[in-house]
Amino acid sequence: MLSERRVGDGLPPVWPPDRYEVVCERGESFGSTRDRYHYAKYAMESARALEKAGLARRVLVIRMADEKVIYDRLEGIELPPEEW
Repeated sequence: MLSERRVGDGLPPVWPPDRYEVVCERGESFGSTRDRYHYAKYAMESARALEKAGLARRVLVIRMADEKVIYDRLEGIELPPEEW
């Protein structure tokens, strides 16, 4: 994976650290997936696109620093951008 680097190579990471995780629950036979993003904007766009395409039963966006759910349509959670 490009975002990972080898330990001890002395080079700084190429990509910024991941800060948000999109959890996509697809159903019993398909399981779930997790994608990570540095920017909340892109995590939210991904979550909404998955829902719009009908590819998931449930989609959550989680801020990894404190495990706070910032988006979960089924639970009625959608924090405003200034709280992301």
